[in-house]
This record gives sequence, structure tokens and C-alpha cells, in this order.
Amino acid sequence: MMIGISLKAVATAFPETVQPNDFFGMEGSRPQGGMFRGSEYRHHMDPGQSAVDLICEATQKIQEQVGGDLASEIDIILTNVSLPDLPFTGCGAEVAKELGAKPMWVYDLHSQGCVSFISMMSLAQSLMTTSSARKALICNVQTTAGRIFSDEQIRKLPQSAVPGDGCGVALLEVGDERPVEHIVTQCFSENASDMEIATQDGRDWWLPGKTQFFVNFSREKVAAVVARGNRLVPEVVHQACTEAGIGTDQIGTLITNQPNQIFLRNWREALQVSESQHVDTFSEHGNLFGAGMPVCIERAEQEGKLKGDSYLVLGGFSHAGDYAAAAIIRCKAAA
Repeated sequence: MMIGISLKAVATAFPETVQPNDFFGMEGSRPQGGMFRGSEYRHHMDPGQSAVDLICEATQKIQEQVGGDLASEIDIILTNVSLPDLPFTGCGAEVAKELGAKPMWVYDLHSQGCVSFISMMSLAQSLMTTSSARKALICNVQTTAGRIFSDEQIRKLPQSAVPGDGCGVALLEVGDERPVEHIVTQCFSENASDMEIATQDGRDWWLPGKTQFFVNFSREKVAAVVARGNRLVPEVVHQACTEAGIGTDQIGTLITNQPNQIFLRNWREALQVSESQHVDTFSEHGNLFGAGMPVCIERAEQEGKLKGDSYLVLGGFSHAGDYAAAAIIRCKAAA
């Protein structure tokens, strides 16, 4: 039996640079149809800025929320960074160094993408169940907007206006203050090869060249991904709710990944959740990939949506539909 864990605190950090639509030229300044309909604004990583910088900034905000000596109490650090600061190493160990923490476990998760926040919650719970660990810092950072899609040539592609950079960090701890009631994670390996990394000159992305690599979808694959996304997210949310013993009509606040406004609308309509219950930050931040969920949890807190005796439900899919996940979190009334 899994040990009970609670979502103690969430905080965010963003690069200073904000790019409007005209940064992307004629193609980026017009709303795009389907998957590549962009936002109004998005943040871009600044030159020399690292994922570690953003994680530490967000963690300092958590420290201010919870007090005490947080660094000395962190047992687990988990990270997911869309384009890491360094190949091979990941950034978890450097985060521990900068925070002055001595965690028992440090893992940099490269997979899971837009649902990695939920997957890291699940991993943290497993580690806490099988060890003496009591507090986990889970860190999502989206970095590809500034590092890839700001390139002078790549920014002309319609998909370049969609991503935005940012960071969300959450503190989990053993307890039932705001308990994680249930988590569902799924892998659909048949969809694993439908998202491609491409280059304009056809070389492998890791080889030196004159042009930047980028994420590419053929027209046929875009249609398939849209159909999958519309189906997978309501399905996994329904499954999580059923297994947690609640109905979707008991969802107090819904937070999903935020690829575009069309997906967001379709998901809440499928789940019969009102627009006011479905929290997103797409118009100002774009698609934040894995960072989207913790960023939106902070927004929901700021807007007073996480009311006592209500359920916060997370759900999403990643990449071209190779992963889907959902989580049920109970917001308890103040004692």
C-alpha cells in the first residue's frame, strides 16, 4: 500500500524576456488553426539563463511559503527539463548543490513531457513508500521556446509561436494536508515515433550544421495527434475519477496540459466542466509543456479556486500521445 502524500506548496519562475506574436513574422502573427494556434505572449529563455536558475528562484518562493530550513529537509529532487542545460548529466545534482540540499534521491526524468508533473508525483510517492524519505521537490522546466524556436529561421514555422518557457516547482510531503488521492499513468508505445526532430538540411539533429533542429509533424500525423489528444485526456481523467471513487461532476478545479485553446475547450466540454473551473495560462504563457500543470496550480491558488472539501483534478497527454496521466488531489477545508 502506498504511503499518503500531500501537495504542500507550489511556486513558479519565468524568464524576463516576453515575445509578442510579431516576433515570429507574418506566419506567427496570425492565429493558426489546429494544433499550432499560438498564444498572445510567451516567455523565452534568456542567453546564459539555465533551468537551474529558474528552479532555484521558484524554490526560494516555496521556502518563503513554508518557512523553516527547507533545503535540509529535502529528501528527493526530481526534475524534468524539456531541453536540458547540459547533455548526459541532467540538472538535479546542480539544483541540490545550489540549494545546499543533501537529498537521498536525485533523478532527472527525460520522458513523459507534458504529463511529467504527474509522473514525478507518482515516482516520489513510490520512493517515499519504500524509504524513509518524507519531502520531495519536483521541478518542471520548459526551455525550448528560447533555445530552439527563437532561431531566426525556425521562428518562421507556424509551430514556433506556440511554446513558451517557464518553471513550476512543487513540494510534496508525507501527510494528508492536501492529499493526492489517486494517480493514473499510461504509456501508448504505438504512438512513440509520431513526433519527429527535423532539420532543414536533413542531417541528424546532434550533428553540426548551419541550421537549428525543430519538432516536426506531418499533416497526417497532426490529424492523428489531434484525434488522440481529444480522446486520451477525458478517458484518463474518467479512469482516475472512477478509481478514486468520485464522479467527474465532483471536479472542483480541472488543470490539464495546455497545447492550445481548442484542446482546452474540447476537454472541458467532454468532461462537462465549466470554463471557470478549467484553469489555464495559455494566452499569456503559451504551451509550457510539463511546467504547465504546476504553473496553473499556482494560478488556481492565487484566484482562490482551490476551495476546502473540493477536488483538484489534473490530466493530460504528452508528445504525440505516447503518454497520458491524471491525478486526483483533495483540497481539505481549514481546520
